[in-house]
Amino acid sequence: MDNKGYVMNIFSFLLVLPVFILLIGMIDVMGQENEIQQSTLNSHEIQVVSQDVEANSITIGREVLRDASLNVVNSGYPLSNSREKIKDEFQQKMDLFCSRYSANGMDVTCEILGVNNSEDPFNVEFKSIITVEKGTTKQKLNISHNISLTNGSYPLCDPLPFIKCKNNGHMAIEGERICYGSSLAQYLNSRGIRNFEAYENATSPLFIKKCPYDPYNLHGNRNDKVNLKNCIDNGFYHVSNDGACFLCRLEGKGVCPHYGMETFIIPPPSPNISNNSSTAPSSVDHVIFNDTGDGTYSGQELLYFFDGKSYFKLYLDNAHESKYGLLV
Repeated sequence: MDNKGYVMNIFSFLLVLPVFILLIGMIDVMGQENEIQQSTLNSHEIQVVSQDVEANSITIGREVLRDASLNVVNSGYPLSNSREKIKDEFQQKMDLFCSRYSANGMDVTCEILGVNNSEDPFNVEFKSIITVEKGTTKQKLNISHNISLTNGSYPLCDPLPFIKCKNNGHMAIEGERICYGSSLAQYLNSRGIRNFEAYENATSPLFIKKCPYDPYNLHGNRNDKVNLKNCIDNGFYHVSNDGACFLCRLEGKGVCPHYGMETFIIPPPSPNISNNSSTAPSSVDHVIFNDTGDGTYSGQELLYFFDGKSYFKLYLDNAHESKYGLLV
């Protein structure tokens, strides 16, 4: 081949080279675009999964609290450390829930950091870290949520009466009320509480429900005490500085250092009216179940309803009469 041929070949190569470079660049750009598209898809999927895990953690948390309360109600045995016990059960259920995503090539975890009291005693707070990873895309969320104790889909039983009265006779559940039979009177008698007989066949709420009469002095703002009667008939609970929180109720504590709740324990109706000097343990659950010292004090008889045959009453001390607007 002469010099002219070499020159032509080199010239042809130089003409084709930019085409190859352009093709290589296009392939590289397409690869980058695919990676970007895949990363975008992964990021969107991770966001959806993170939101799904977060939403379901609240539902699963409610189930754990409900099951814990039912187990105590059925057994009568308190939890030794309710916060750790619930945290462990919560973690097991979240591990099982998160494992379903592995089939889609995703690594999903929800680490429960802790379960504790909320500022509102009708909520329980939990903190967790949700981590979702797919390919090279990863997201980590630190979350804190409150689980409502009064959600209608997952009603929570009050476990405290079943722990306190376990060894004092038969108790029954009728609808949404706890019927103590002789158990509460025997419990009070075993502690040497005077006038324990007033609570033979007493009742109290089974489920924790927040009272809508707020401020609480609305209970006594009518002479017919209709608000107080509605509260009692519906089995409402009230915020209390002295009452036990839900997590401590699971441990059998009638009082605790946390911001808690209280409800009325209702003596049976009577066909006769006694004189106004009649006294018995104050009809507030943290008073009746306070076996830590002298916390079970007396209250004066308060009549709040007469149905034509029977008188319905509470026994309230001055502090609780004042709290609920009933102090005369």
